[in-house]
Amino acid sequence: MSPRIISHRGKIDLSSSENDLIGIQEAINLGVDMVEFDVRKTSDEVLVCHHDAKVNGVSVSNITYNSLKNSNERLCKLDEVLSLCKGKIGVNLEIKEEGFETKAVDLLVADFSYDDIFVTSFIPSVIRSVKAQDSKIVSGLLLGDAMSYQVFYRIVKEAISMNDFYYSKADFISPYYKIYEMGLMYNFQKNGVPIQLWTVNELKLLKDLINSDIHSVVTDVPSQILEK
Repeated sequence: MSPRIISHRGKIDLSSSENDLIGIQEAINLGVDMVEFDVRKTSDEVLVCHHDAKVNGVSVSNITYNSLKNSNERLCKLDEVLSLCKGKIGVNLEIKEEGFETKAVDLLVADFSYDDIFVTSFIPSVIRSVKAQDSKIVSGLLLGDAMSYQVFYRIVKEAISMNDFYYSKADFISPYYKIYEMGLMYNFQKNGVPIQLWTVNELKLLKDLINSDIHSVVTDVPSQILEK
């Protein structure tokens, strides 16, 4: 079975907008398997698609939805994105912080079959919470949000112990693709853990992965392999 091709933040190429309805509609039109997007919560409890933790030095969690919208007219709510995607494309929801897992899961399962849902996060406790709420949701633990010395040390430690993965109760591991290329996922592979890779934009590697046993591939450039 070929890996699922997932549009990173709704992008189909490097010029696409991200985390907004325009980009996601383009991914739907292209025929991508799934679309991935980032989710945060505003100070007035609105779940929004937004990558960065801060805007002008202020945490998104301390900004109201209307104020955030004023700074980004393309900002969209999670329920708007799910409404657009329903019945058209699978969704890979990346939860960026703790505290709203229940609300996000409720929205997902209301409109999507389990086959069309992935939930990912860098935070093991977030994935653990999602699985506790609904064990049928396929979830993945992200690994390698930066390649600093400290982060690399944590990556190597996790690659050996798999402690965070087991604690989270995730269904798959999702490392930055260069971590996979370094051979650091050997333990996970040996133990039969499915692997999702991000963010793969090199055409040759994308083509190679399509014919591999990788679980899924997140990319900014799905148009390079899906367009006729």
